Amino acid sequence: MNQLRKMSLLSALCLGFAGCGGDDAATSAGSGGSGAGTSSCGLGFLGDPDKPVEMKVVARGGDKISKELTEGGEAPMILPPQGGRVIFIGARATNVGPCGVVLTGTLRDLGSGQIRVDERKTNLKPTGDGWGMSLDADISTFSNIPLCPNQWASTDMVGHTFELELTLLDKEGRTATTKMNVVPTCAEPESLAACQCECKMGYTLGQTCN
Repeated sequence: MNQLRKMSLLSALCLGFAGCGGDDAATSAGSGGSGAGTSSCGLGFLGDPDKPVEMKVVARGGDKISKELTEGGEAPMILPPQGGRVIFIGARATNVGPCGVVLTGTLRDLGSGQIRVDERKTNLKPTGDGWGMSLDADISTFSNIPLCPNQWASTDMVGHTFELELTLLDKEGRTATTKMNVVPTCAEPESLAACQCECKMGYTLGQTCN
């Protein structure tokens, strides 16, 4: 009976202090050690672990091919499976663990400060030159920032300047953030009229688009 009471007391202490070893403790420890960010998906470290993360921002266009975004450049708005219009913002990065990278994309209305955000956890595909990037064939590897229906911005989306921010965080805590101004554009000619209508300031769901 005394032995049983001791075991019960030990169990209670373990619960009170969030675990006493075992599988959970091993998993927690594995998230911070050297190389831990590369073990879960079988990909090796990209670049030099002793250097800071380098990141370039890319956007997936209407042709399903991603291109690097630059200051003041066009950010293509696409019709996603769930409807509306989004911009698919991805990363091309080096000096980073490619497994389980978290991408957080934010678009900010410069007039009102209102934002739209999307966060994704993904693996960066190695490109053979020490870099890895979001995979064009898989939209889940991009931050899918929802912009339209436009019931949030103080202007129309098309042709106006917004601030884009992308943050990358790998499993070992390496991080990089890039900010730039971009101009959202309708990137699919076959649905141009619908895109322009849904992305006008104050568009309401169910409104007829000619």
